[in-house]
Parts: sequence; structure tokens; C-alpha cells
Amino acid sequence: MITVLELVASSRGGGAVHMRDLVMHLDHGQFAVSVAMPEDGGNVTVTDFSAQGVACHPVDIAGGPSLGSLLALRRLLRDGEYDILHCHGARAAFYGRLAAGSMGRGRPKVVYSIHGFTAPFYGLAKRTLLLSAERVLSPFTDAFIVVSEAERKNFSAAGFGPAERMFLVRYGIDADRFANVVVDRAQQRTALGVPAGSDLVTTVCRLYFPKDVETLIRAFAKVRVQCPGVHLLVVGDGPYRPRVESLVAELDLAAHVTLAGLRRDIPQTLAVSDVFVLSTTDGEGLPITILEAMSSGLPVVASDVTGVSEEVVHGKTGLVVPPKDPLALSRELVDLLTAREEARAMGKRGRERIDEYFTMERMVRETAAIYANLMR
Repeated sequence: MITVLELVASSRGGGAVHMRDLVMHLDHGQFAVSVAMPEDGGNVTVTDFSAQGVACHPVDIAGGPSLGSLLALRRLLRDGEYDILHCHGARAAFYGRLAAGSMGRGRPKVVYSIHGFTAPFYGLAKRTLLLSAERVLSPFTDAFIVVSEAERKNFSAAGFGPAERMFLVRYGIDADRFANVVVDRAQQRTALGVPAGSDLVTTVCRLYFPKDVETLIRAFAKVRVQCPGVHLLVVGDGPYRPRVESLVAELDLAAHVTLAGLRRDIPQTLAVSDVFVLSTTDGEGLPITILEAMSSGLPVVASDVTGVSEEVVHGKTGLVVPPKDPLALSRELVDLLTAREEARAMGKRGRERIDEYFTMERMVRETAAIYANLMR
């Protein structure tokens, strides 16, 4: 039996969703898995794991550097005698590799999953700090997992991740959770605050970098000129919410944009939507919400950054547009809202692409192989 501690620095966002799905689908006859994460009110909760008999340890690493949190994590690693520590995201990898590295030769093997390599895209001071930290901590990493080919290139270009220790494992998704969802369309839309009869464009994302909801709001204002019956649903929360609210008010869109906050009924929400959109900037890995939308049979319009074009095939399963370009984004949204038959065909082909390339079984199998190889 191989013992694994899965560590994530926040219960919010795609990294936490991926970690939860991985834990739930690993072979528990081969791997004894535990979880460590903050209890910070995100879309992944302790009960997700306890219901499956998986131990979940609270670790306070969601904020700034904390010696106390680092020492608590080190005690957890030591007392648990884990074979492998799997860190999800840069903050978890910072704490996890410091804690493991301080244990000396008895440390667990360390896997670092890079869910969006954002360091090169910050300002000079923060960029220098983050890249310097990665140079110091890389030697304590036994395997790097990238979730897109574009991310592999970005990470390698920055001088990290030797080829023999870097593995590409694209996300997999439990598509059946999103396909053929039975939902009362009118009731669900009412619960979401969406007017009856509207064409519904939905985005699901954290309101924080690298997501760019402000460009989406500006694009949506242009969309309404040609499609006055359209409504925008923004599902998610985060530090940028006040900026988004301010822009919605400034553009007089309050009656046409619903900021729904954090929700756990994503399959039902996508089931009553017509188009999915994701506006984002450099630093993305492979957005899971795009895969969820494709699993739901929705056509997708998304910013063409990092790994997005490895998900969305332009003109076939959706449309990709340059980032930070409200005019281009609005044009493609109007195209999908007016060419309904082609939009439905794109959604159907998107679901087929999920079944071919982004299955949960494939992702779990490839990750388990990395774990097993580390222990040989």
C-alpha cells in the first residue's frame, strides 16, 4: 500500500476540484490517500472526503507565509509517515516542499502539479520573488505534473522541470455528472435570478487573476446591442468581485447580469445555459470549467491562452479569441447566439472530444503510474 497526502492551498477553484476528483477515483486498494487543505469556504469541502472515508486535515496555508503553518504541516508529514506528498498549485508546493525538504533523507517523495504557471506574468518584484523561490525548491521535487503542453513549454522556458522529471497529465472529468442532467429549466433559472425567456450566457470562474471577467462584462455590453434578449450569469466569487460589480453598474447592466456567487449546483446551472464563456489571461493551465461545459454539451467561447486551445478546437467545439479583446469576444458570442444550429453542433462535438481525450479513467491511470514509479 502506498500512502499519499494530497495538499492544496485553497478549497476554491480548479486545483481543488481536480484534487478532489483524483482522490475520489484513485484505487484505494493500492493507495491510502489523505487530504490536507484549508477550510476557507470554497467549492470543495471536508464532507466531500469524509463521506468517502478519506481523512481530511485542516492546514492554514491560504494566506501569507506562516512559520506556524509550515511547522504544523511538517508534523503532519512526519506523524503520517507518508510515502508521497502531492502538492497542487504553487502555494501548496511552496509550503509542502519546504516542510518535506526540512525532514532530510526521511522525507516523502514530492509531486508538484502545476495548475497554471502564473509567476512570469506578475510585476517585476513578485515575479522575481516567485521564480527565485522555485529555483530553490525545485531540487526537492521528484516529479512535476503539467496539465497542458503549453504549460510544459512555459515552465521549461523559465528554466524549471528537467525533462526526466516532468510529466504531462491533462485533466480528466466525470462527464456523466454533466451529461443528461434532469432539471426543471424554469425553476433553476428562477433560482439563479435569470429572467424567463432569456438566452443565457454563463461563465464559471474565480473572480481573481488570471480570470478576466472585466473584459467579459465590456464584451457583453456590446453583445446586448445585437442580442437584447441575452442575459449573463457569472458563477463564482473572489477578490475582484467589487471591481466587477462596479463595472456592471457603470455600464448600466445590473438588470442583465447576475453575479450568482459560489454555487455547488454547477451541472444543473450549465444544463439551463445556452453558451459557455471564459475570459482569461496568461497563466492559465487547463481550465476545468471549460471541460465541464463541454461535458454538458455547450458551445464554448474562450480566450486563447496557454492550454485553452488544447481543449477548445476553434470552429469545431467552440471559438477562441485573443485575450483582453472585448470586441472580438463580443463578435464570437453573437455568432453563437444567432447561429443556433451550428452552436448545438459545436456542443455535441465538444462532448465527443471529452469522451476521447479528457476521461477521468485516463487521468487517474496516468497519475497512479507516476506514484508507482516513484516508489520503485
